[in-house]
Amino acid sequence: MASAVRVLPVLIAVSVGVLAFKGVDIYEAVAQAVESAEAPPPETALTAGVGDRDNGSAAGAEAAALESAAAPRADVCLPSLDYAAETGISEQEILVLRSLADRRKALDERETGLETREQSAAAAEQRLADQIADLKKVESEVQTLLTAMDTKRDERMTALVKTYEAMKPKDAAEIFDGMEDTILLDIAKSMKSASLASVMSLMQPKRAEALTKMLVSLAKPPASLNTPAQAPA
Repeated sequence: MASAVRVLPVLIAVSVGVLAFKGVDIYEAVAQAVESAEAPPPETALTAGVGDRDNGSAAGAEAAALESAAAPRADVCLPSLDYAAETGISEQEILVLRSLADRRKALDERETGLETREQSAAAAEQRLADQIADLKKVESEVQTLLTAMDTKRDERMTALVKTYEAMKPKDAAEIFDGMEDTILLDIAKSMKSASLASVMSLMQPKRAEALTKMLVSLAKPPASLNTPAQAPA
């Protein structure tokens, strides 16, 4: 009985060892099968480059699939926003509001153009007013200058008349006979009557007669005053 009990543990130990060795063999066999499955077959002249092309085509197909999945499809329409439902107004009212907005924009642009033209017109009017003021200033200066010239001329004429009045009548008559009509008339009409009579008595008769006619013409009124005004129709 004791010997039977000792033999049983020995059998159990031997069985466990056998099972362990078999497990190692099974593991090695499976590992070799996996390595043989993963290793590419030997390359021949017929199969040269087939694996690379297959890998490249597989990678290209995978990349194309990813791009096609990422890119949006043209035939798929995005949902449009319904402004009418969101704002609570109809599509026709939206069109009217848009039309009014465009009209408002056009009116604003027109108003801006009118303001620009008004500003340009105001600037031109101001320049014209400045020019008119300058012209009036120049006119006033010219008028002042003319008045001063007339005054100076009258002073010279007065001095000249006094000179002829102070001369001897015979000498003055000789000068008057050869003087131009315009100058002679200006001097004669300003001389005193007594001095002018003494000079004219010594002048040539024809010349004295011409001077008399010129003095008489000064006393006559202008022809426009003698013509009666035409009665209104």
